[in-house]
Amino acid sequence: MNVDNVGTAHSRTSAAGVEQNATRSLERDSFMQLLLLQMRSQDPMNPMDSSQMFNQMAQLTSLEQLWDIRDLMSEANATQQLGQGAMLIGRYVEASSQSAGNVTGLVDEARMISGQVMLQIGGKQVRLEDVHSVQS
Repeated sequence: MNVDNVGTAHSRTSAAGVEQNATRSLERDSFMQLLLLQMRSQDPMNPMDSSQMFNQMAQLTSLEQLWDIRDLMSEANATQQLGQGAMLIGRYVEASSQSAGNVTGLVDEARMISGQVMLQIGGKQVRLEDVHSVQS
C-alpha cells in the first residue's frame, strides 16, 4: 500500500468531516438561537419557572451528547469502510458500475470521495459497494 494513497484518503476524509461538522454546528447554533429567542420572548410578569429552565437545559445537554455520539459513529463508519477498501489494494476484483460498466483488475488505490469509498481499478473508479467478486 502506497503511503501517499493513505494520506490522500485521510485528507479527503478530513475534508468531508469538516463539511459535516460545519453543518452540525449550524444545526446546534439554530437550536441555541431558538432557545434564546424563547427565553427573551417570555412574559416578564410570568417568567418560566426554574424547574422548566433546568429541564430544558438538561434536554439541551442530552441533545448535544447525542449529536456527539452520532458524529463519532459516522466517523467510525467512514474509517471502517475506508479500511475495507484499503484491504483490497493489490487484490483482483470484479465490479459492476453504472458509470464504468463491468470492471475487472487489480485495485490500485482506495479513496474516500464525498463520503463514499472509491476504488481505482485499471484507470477506472468504482464504488466499494459495486464490487461483487474478490480474488487473492
